Amino acid sequence: MSSTISVIVPIYNTENYIAGCIDSIIHQTYTDFELILVDDGSKDNSLSICRQVALTDTRIHVLHQENKGVTAARKLGLEYARGEFICFVDSDDKITSNALEILFSNMRDGVDIVICDSERSGYATGNEFLNQLLKNEILISLWGKLYRKELLISSGALDIRREINIGEDYLANIKMALLVSRIVYVPTVTYLYQYNPDSAVQTRKWSLAYEEMFRIEVEKVLGNRLSEFEESWYKFQLRTLENLIIHRIKFSYKRAWIQELLRTKQNYALTNREKIICKIRNAALCRYILALESRINYKK
Repeated sequence: MSSTISVIVPIYNTENYIAGCIDSIIHQTYTDFELILVDDGSKDNSLSICRQVALTDTRIHVLHQENKGVTAARKLGLEYARGEFICFVDSDDKITSNALEILFSNMRDGVDIVICDSERSGYATGNEFLNQLLKNEILISLWGKLYRKELLISSGALDIRREINIGEDYLANIKMALLVSRIVYVPTVTYLYQYNPDSAVQTRKWSLAYEEMFRIEVEKVLGNRLSEFEESWYKFQLRTLENLIIHRIKFSYKRAWIQELLRTKQNYALTNREKIICKIRNAALCRYILALESRINYKK
């Protein structure tokens, strides 16, 4: 029996969080959904907890695979999903009791993605969505959103190589944005993020190699449509350079992409931080000035 929404939860070593996550999903005000729990080779008791809970609710399905990464776990869940719409939840987080109801009530004809937990409201085109992603103006996560299943499949959103283990959500959303007709923003909180010191984001080790690899990956995804997003692409690269600077990653301003970025003559409206990054060609000094700029803005 199919359900309208398939909620997919990728799981890896979150035994201290998964029960709360599941509980928040199965007690939704909107009930026409299935919950797909995908264990990605957990070494703790996560899989056992999932199997026990599944015995109490026929809407819960538990899948298991050897450790292949969060994207592969989501993809397995997508292959199993029977719903027309897909919602992703991370296993160490929760959602509000009316999350699915709010998401689904805003999924109308012609809408491909509903985005909650947003500072924006109203409709946007795929190009507008993509510009906002590249400029880091909206949440880049897969959670807090409802997607048409067909969009996830046709865009190849989850066809991401495992080496990309930070920023997968970002790439997936960019792939979908290239095909989207219309999205809708809903300024209602539906997602309850919980701090997990062992999560991939919190344990991340910054490196020049990874930042450059990710930059190239985004460029590949944009492909022949890159020229349509020149300003946003420029700002994305400035943010990549900023990450190198503030995270004290050793690099040379002589690197080809950095040289090209900083000598590009553009008339884009830049923030103060972007202007500092463009003009200060010494990483240590730039980092110091950026820190001062942050303190000044914090006191305002």
